[in-house]
Amino acid sequence: MLKTAWNEWSLKALQLETAVLALEEIDLPEEMHALQEAAEEKLLALARAWKARQPQREPRTWERQTLPDGMPRDAELKDLVEGFKEDGKSWTLLRATSDLKEVVETVVSEGRACMAAGGEYYLGQWDAKESVLEVGRDDDADEPGTGLVLEPTGELQYTPDPEL
Repeated sequence: MLKTAWNEWSLKALQLETAVLALEEIDLPEEMHALQEAAEEKLLALARAWKARQPQREPRTWERQTLPDGMPRDAELKDLVEGFKEDGKSWTLLRATSDLKEVVETVVSEGRACMAAGGEYYLGQWDAKESVLEVGRDDDADEPGTGLVLEPTGELQYTPDPEL
C-alpha cells in the first residue's frame, strides 16, 4: 500500500476496531466482567480519539492501464509473470501511475492477484466486480484474509465505523 497519511491512519483505525471487537468477544468468568467492561471503555475512548485525528486523503490524479499479458516493471512481479508463461496461464497487468510518479502494479490471474505498492507486496483474492485486492483472502483455501482491501492505486479502502 502507498505510504500516505490516510493509509497509515486507516491501518491503525482498523487495528483499533479489531481490538474493540475482540475484547467484546472474549468470554471471561463473571468475576472479570467489570475489568473487561472497563477495558472496553478505555479502548473505545482510544479509538474515538484516533478517529478524531482522521486526515484528508491526499489528492492524486491517476493514469491507469489494463494490459492483458502485460509485462510488469517490478522485478518480483516479472518473476511471477515468467512462471505464468511457463505454466501456460494468462494474466492481466494493472498499472496505475500517479501525478506524483508513484507506480502501483497488480498482476491478476485466475481470481488471484499480487500487488506491488509502496515497496511492499500484497497477495490475495481479486474481486473483479469491485476491482479491489482482498489481502490474504483465498477462496480456494478457505482463507478469509486480513480485512485489508486495496484499490488498484495502492490506497486502502476504509470507511470509519460510525459507532465509534
